[in-house]
Amino acid sequence: MHILDALHGGDVRGWAEAPVRHLDPVVLPRVVDGRLHADPVGRGGAGAVVLLLALHRVIDVDAAFAELRYVLRPGGTLVVVTPSVAVRSVAELRWRGALRPVHRGPWRHRAALDDAGWLLSAADFAVLADDRLPLTLPLPDSAAARRAVDALPAAGLWPDLTPDVRDGLAAALTRRAGPGSRLPVPLRRFVARR
Repeated sequence: MHILDALHGGDVRGWAEAPVRHLDPVVLPRVVDGRLHADPVGRGGAGAVVLLLALHRVIDVDAAFAELRYVLRPGGTLVVVTPSVAVRSVAELRWRGALRPVHRGPWRHRAALDDAGWLLSAADFAVLADDRLPLTLPLPDSAAARRAVDALPAAGLWPDLTPDVRDGLAAALTRRAGPGSRLPVPLRRFVARR
């Protein structure tokens, strides 16, 4: 099972694609070696682009936006879904100490997280919506906590962490694991138009 399917609180893929369901074609670029790769639709061939956990993982944000402007037709819609590191709920506040290595971690582009709206505006996109989805990951036991420390960075929900930081984080999550324990994994969705 993919980690996105294990999250409670909503269907991440459905939530990400909801603003562009009526548009065609919808392109889902992927990040390969830190570079954004859109499917070969040609110049202006996409009615919409959905960046699901991708913008904060690219090496060159300017090159990524150039690629997006190339594939999106004029008036095309861009959806950017990123992890959120801003604490916005009591549940997230309770986990703040344990998640400090994640929130202050080595994100490739920290501005592409909660400040992605600013990046979109700077790249000449009009931001139409900024939503938040407060997801949680059940941590019923210590094994689930250790799996989370490996799976969340691999999925792009957490930054790549050094082995010693992962060990410390796994220990902190293991202490909090148990029946009813839920790790907050909030996401932000920005909808913009070219």
